[in-house]
Amino acid sequence: MQYENLINVTEEIGNPAEKMWYSPKAEYAGLVQKLTDVVNAEDIRGAVLVATDDDIIWASGTRSKDINGETVSPLTVFEIGSVTKTFTASLVFRLVEEGKLSLADRVTDYFPEYAKAEDMTVYDLLHMQSGILDFADEFEKFFDMRNKDKAFEQSFRNDEMSDGVFLENLYKLDLKFTPSSDTAYSNTNYVLLAMIIERLTGKTYKEYIEETIFEPLGMSSSSAVSVGDVTSVPEQEEGYHKAQRRARGAGDIHSTVIDMLKFDRAYFAEKIVSKDSMAAMMKLDGGYGCGWMSEGFCWWQENGEPKGSDLIFHSGSTLSYICDNIVFGVSGRRVYLIMMSPCFTDATKPIIGSCKKYLR
Repeated sequence: MQYENLINVTEEIGNPAEKMWYSPKAEYAGLVQKLTDVVNAEDIRGAVLVATDDDIIWASGTRSKDINGETVSPLTVFEIGSVTKTFTASLVFRLVEEGKLSLADRVTDYFPEYAKAEDMTVYDLLHMQSGILDFADEFEKFFDMRNKDKAFEQSFRNDEMSDGVFLENLYKLDLKFTPSSDTAYSNTNYVLLAMIIERLTGKTYKEYIEETIFEPLGMSSSSAVSVGDVTSVPEQEEGYHKAQRRARGAGDIHSTVIDMLKFDRAYFAEKIVSKDSMAAMMKLDGGYGCGWMSEGFCWWQENGEPKGSDLIFHSGSTLSYICDNIVFGVSGRRVYLIMMSPCFTDATKPIIGSCKKYLR
């Protein structure tokens, strides 16, 4: 899983701001050359990993620093933002397999005071079909800041707000649409799913994901609901995300591209959830599955470019970080493309395009 079987070209390129490793296998030569050209030509910042279930094809760390002042590498820890949702959905399906939960369960089974959720199910939360307002994108409306002072907002930003206060504000809000009638991305859905996981297991979200995913898969550089363990340096002035507990289940995980590859490989090897659960999770109802999106949701899609049906992904962003976990060839020979950056940039589009062309 490290770099023992890869060729280190850092010394060859003579640029300390770029680190690259690649597979020596001839079958990957064309893709390796294209990725090398793209990374050299474009403003690619952060860590990139391209791999199959058997090989790491390409790995790089470019134009960004870690907390030690060194160029980042595939072992550098970044904030992965909403890619967290793939993990949360997997935990939900584990509980379904154990008979502790049903996708048809009413949200009011777990939040009986939430009267406006009477017709809302766990399925709706997973598929972004609940109609619930997004607390992250519509903060002032969600918390009705007309009637609250800055101290209230600061309690959220400092991660001091209790679940009770969060839910109290949620219960007052009207839904954007009738559950299951439409699709609208909302982080609030996955915060509620994390709370449901905690109520069913009697453990914190952090404890449960560590014992069911991180530790069994050897994801030793990954964490949930933690602050201070990110080793990459953000390039935006907003800095690190602090409200980890408040974002649990929706965008709180920190990880590396190497650890994310461990997760992806295990997921498709049916080591996290069963084959039937995977099929249900990748049912892209309205374009959004359970922690997976269709290409129609993607930010990199060029106008007029055909949308491949054999691709799923999830992106994530926090105050200063962006992450993409993309799986090509879902029904055949899979290629995983994982990218983590300490800034917001669309310079990674050529990397995505190179991988797509390689699979055609």
